[in-house]
Amino acid sequence: MDLSQFERVSDYEWRIAPFGRMRVPAVIYADKALLLEMDQKVYEQITNVAMLPGIVKAAYAMPDAHWGYGFPIGGVAAFDPDEGGVISAGGVGFDISCGVRTLHTGLKAADLAPIKQKLADRLFARIPAGVGSTGRLRLDAAEMDAMLRGGAQWAVNRGYGTEADLERTEEHGRMPGAAITICLRNSVPIWCPSPREPQWMLTTTSPGCSLKRSAAAAS
Repeated sequence: MDLSQFERVSDYEWRIAPFGRMRVPAVIYADKALLLEMDQKVYEQITNVAMLPGIVKAAYAMPDAHWGYGFPIGGVAAFDPDEGGVISAGGVGFDISCGVRTLHTGLKAADLAPIKQKLADRLFARIPAGVGSTGRLRLDAAEMDAMLRGGAQWAVNRGYGTEADLERTEEHGRMPGAAITICLRNSVPIWCPSPREPQWMLTTTSPGCSLKRSAAAAS
C-alpha cells in the first residue's frame, strides 16, 4: 500500500483524514512493514466504513486487516443509534459463530509439505466458500430455522458430524439463549443476543448493509 495516503501518527498508527463523504477519520494500526503488505482494498474499505451513518470517532483497522465484505477483515467501528447509526452485516461478520474447531489428523508438517499445494487445491474444490458458492444441502424455511437454532447439534443429529466434534467446537457450535429472525425475502439470518433484545429487519443485501428495528420489536 502507498504510505503517502496516510498521516503517520506513530510507528504503529496511521491516519487517513476525512475526504469526500467520510464522516470521521480512518485509522490503521500496524507497523510500516505490515502496512506496505496490505492490499489497497483495505484503504478503500476502511474509508467506506468512515462514510456510514452514525459512526463514532473513527473507523479502525487492526494489524491483520485484509480485504473483506464491505468492511475490511479486522475492521472496527462503533455507531450511535441516536445519530442514525446502523448495524452492518459486514461489520458484525458473516462467519460469526461459524463453529471453529480443531481436527486431529495425525499428520505431521513434513507429511504435508510435498503435497500442500495439491491439498489446498482439493480442499478449495470440495468445500464451498465465498459469495455465490453452493453445496449439496438444500433447506426450506422450516429446516433453515431449525438449523440456525440448533447449530452444530442440528448437523450431528442428521449425521453430518459426531458428538466428539461438538467437544472441539467453539461454544459447542451453538450460542445458548440466542434468538433469530429471518428475513424471508432475502433468506438472510439476523442474530440477536437474547429473546428480549430488539429484533432487526434487513433493508438491503449489499456489503456493509444496514438493519433497522422492526415495528413489532419497537412496540
